[in-house]
Amino acid sequence: MTGIELQGVTKVYGNGVVAVDDIDLAIGEGEFMVLVGPSGCGKSTLLRMIAGLEDVSGGTVHIADRDVTALAPRARDIAMVFQDYALYPHMTVRDNLAFGLKLRRVNRREIDRRVEAVAATLGLEDYLRRRPSALSGGQRQRVAIGRAMVREPRAFLMDEPLSNLDAKLRVTMRAELARLHERLGVTTVYVTHDQTEAMTLGQRVAVIRDGTIQQCDTPQELFDRPANLFVAAFIGSPAMNLVAATVDGESVRFADIVLPVPEDAPVRGQQREVILGIRPTDFELPDRAADPGMPRIHVTPEVIEGLGAETNVIFPLDAPRVDSDTVRSAAEGDDDDGTLLADDDRAHFTARIATRKPVSANGPIELAVHSESLHYFDPETGIAMR
Repeated sequence: MTGIELQGVTKVYGNGVVAVDDIDLAIGEGEFMVLVGPSGCGKSTLLRMIAGLEDVSGGTVHIADRDVTALAPRARDIAMVFQDYALYPHMTVRDNLAFGLKLRRVNRREIDRRVEAVAATLGLEDYLRRRPSALSGGQRQRVAIGRAMVREPRAFLMDEPLSNLDAKLRVTMRAELARLHERLGVTTVYVTHDQTEAMTLGQRVAVIRDGTIQQCDTPQELFDRPANLFVAAFIGSPAMNLVAATVDGESVRFADIVLPVPEDAPVRGQQREVILGIRPTDFELPDRAADPGMPRIHVTPEVIEGLGAETNVIFPLDAPRVDSDTVRSAAEGDDDDGTLLADDDRAHFTARIATRKPVSANGPIELAVHSESLHYFDPETGIAMR
């Protein structure tokens, strides 16, 4: 193991609050690992413990097969990129890039070589004489990343580095970070609360809640096979539709809807209550392209969100919302599930359909459902039934 390995890592603050609870995580050499979760879940605390900026209450941190648990940050051979660019405003870009190397008494020729190489990689050659105030947000973030790169560390640790950028620039910088990692191949641990960012950047993603890892897997596996209700509700945009349902042998019932249970489904043949999950992308308009064997449902849309090539169809069900701490925390809040109308306790589903045809919210429409992609969760434990 030459990447990063966490064994039983725990952080307990003086007031007894457990921020990180007995986490085991192995990050391979050259891997891009993303830590994602709602605010306050412990992801940034975990990153800071890897960096040595937070003391470890229990467990060990290994970087490149070396136990660094008790070492100071500068002795761990890592480089951090923060949400705040933290550039020195009175220095030029060149001096900002070189500053850390000067503190380490690297010789001038080597400093110049590294700065020029990093500037060429990040497209900063034309900005080396400028000060941060003369740069755009994206350029400042590139300088902050470049300052980490010139260290030539064993690992990059990034704490929400794109959150201060506007939405369009974040998309561009995500792509640039992915290209940069592909070129450098340096072990990277990246913290974000944005699940879209996590899914597009991470080779693996660790979903964290209340200081524990709920599931660590590839982005596609998290989307296709969430381990529990929290991961199901957190991963995916729009979020997975969830509703209380009853399995009755070969069918599953909720509200006034009955769908077939596929032959390979884990609950087929059972008589039991479940939480049923349906991804918004598992609905279709029953046009010529749709499989004629797909089950159909009739719904009355309340809101139509046109997105160009795709449309979000939001419709109510005659069934109560899934109201649990798990689902609320996945929605980034323990006290508010995002419902504006307090007197409406019905479940609302979102169907994301690929169509350029107008969809009306004035009357019922028919939707086809990919019933083979349904998800089933135990209502008591929230664990996926597989």
